[in-house]
Amino acid sequence: MEGGAKSNKKSSAFLVRCCFQLVTLVSSRHVRLFILMIVILCSIVPFFAIDMPFSKLYERYHTQSETLNCAKKFNSLRLSKALKYFNESYSKTPSSFYIERSRREPEIVVCIITVSRSNSRHETGYLIQTSSVIDSIIKSDTTFKNTLLFVCNVDRNPNKHFDAMFVQSYVPYVNKYGYNSFGKTFYINNFTSNHSDASRRREFEDYIFCLNVSKSFGSPYVLMLEDDVLPYKNVFQILHYTIKQHNLQHSEHLGKKVVPGREFAFLKLYYPERWQGFANEFDKILELFSIGSLGGALMLSVVFLFPSNSGLSYSLKLFYFIFGAFMTMMSVLIIGRHNVISLRRILPQLFVFKPTPGCCTPAMFYSSSVLNDLMYHLMFHSDINKDLAINDFIKQNDIPGYILEPNLFRHIGMYTSLTDAYKPPVEFIFDMP
Repeated sequence: MEGGAKSNKKSSAFLVRCCFQLVTLVSSRHVRLFILMIVILCSIVPFFAIDMPFSKLYERYHTQSETLNCAKKFNSLRLSKALKYFNESYSKTPSSFYIERSRREPEIVVCIITVSRSNSRHETGYLIQTSSVIDSIIKSDTTFKNTLLFVCNVDRNPNKHFDAMFVQSYVPYVNKYGYNSFGKTFYINNFTSNHSDASRRREFEDYIFCLNVSKSFGSPYVLMLEDDVLPYKNVFQILHYTIKQHNLQHSEHLGKKVVPGREFAFLKLYYPERWQGFANEFDKILELFSIGSLGGALMLSVVFLFPSNSGLSYSLKLFYFIFGAFMTMMSVLIIGRHNVISLRRILPQLFVFKPTPGCCTPAMFYSSSVLNDLMYHLMFHSDINKDLAINDFIKQNDIPGYILEPNLFRHIGMYTSLTDAYKPPVEFIFDMP
């Protein structure tokens, strides 16, 4: 007990000294740095955060109507650039670039699954935007030598899907109910989903069809995209690095290697930004404190740049570290985690590779070795939503799925093909990635 009392007295004395140092700070040279950091937190950080989507301040200073109009303008701008790309890059004839590649075994098959938004009042041009960007990236990519792109049009009246009719003049296509660019007959499975929602039933049936077509080209990897996602320009460089760095191998191509690669079902390349913020989750709390510790260390480094501060007491060093950590964490919380982790894009080595969440399938990079089993699984588990059924597949078969963070795709589908409502427009305020 006596030892505990002495320990408490020492702790109390230490706190008193820290408080005394803090009080005397007001009349010392350290007050300048202290005031500067307060100014940064209270004025400079909010100044930039006000116009950053997903920051804590954005929606406080921008009305829903203003944000919606801004998102529509960005969509129109992206569509104009996409139309200009096709009109300037191609003659009005079907492209033979990908047809030639389909005759050899591609390294990656990129499938854009699309259906018309005929019940929507809005002209979106999503498919045109997606096709133009991914086509441009594929034709400039040097990491994968033979990437095949095609559009999988699952509309029951393919000729009435006007965006698809425009794009198929430039990019190969497969119509589920009609012709295709490859001169092949692609099997349509007679399975009927038992989902209670008619649009969800068609989603299962169409997704399985496009998976089957993609697998038929014999590629070890398939990148399945919905028609309303835009890739970042370095998407293939990041994928190539991730496959090699984490030894992700297509199991049918491992042969007799002594050390087999890591088996995987898929990489998820998009997860909604609004769910990427800091939350009551251990890994994200740890990440926040890690960023704070980095900020505290940086603060101490700045302090020690001044020779007069070389002899600081331990209590002042601790104060500056805690203060720097606190300022950093507050700044990060104000700016928003999504905006902060975007800094990882500067290097492939900074992308985070971790187990996948259950939600969302706008951009999925599959190992072809799992596709037969996955399609079979989806046929018998179509009573739930597609993303949940895919997540159940990896759990039941004990084949891991992963997610890359930050996203390698941006979602542009403010208006969905399932409903006529729009999603939160703050997610769609951006130009071409």
